[in-house]
Amino acid sequence: MLPAQDKGAYSVIAGTVFREPGFALPGAIVILEAADPPAKGKRFKPQKVASDRHGEYGFRMPSSEAKFKITAAAKGFISQEKETTAAPGVRVDVFFELKPESR
Repeated sequence: MLPAQDKGAYSVIAGTVFREPGFALPGAIVILEAADPPAKGKRFKPQKVASDRHGEYGFRMPSSEAKFKITAAAKGFISQEKETTAAPGVRVDVFFELKPESR
């Protein structure tokens, strides 16, 4: 892992999306957005990825300490939202377990 003071360090937020009772959920849409208003002169464009066949996803962004909101959603499941803080040179793991929509 890169040291935090290294200007080339990246922040990484990654994890897995599961469905009950703990099986991977491929194809879930995971969206990463800034949780706080951006600092003056800085912007963060929301990012979106789909979980892979193992339910895994990941975001890599330039180094900076910031709070993020992460949302996981899939058709037929109730979406879930979490907040986390990313720091330079650190990987943060965020896991989701989506529950089926009631019918």
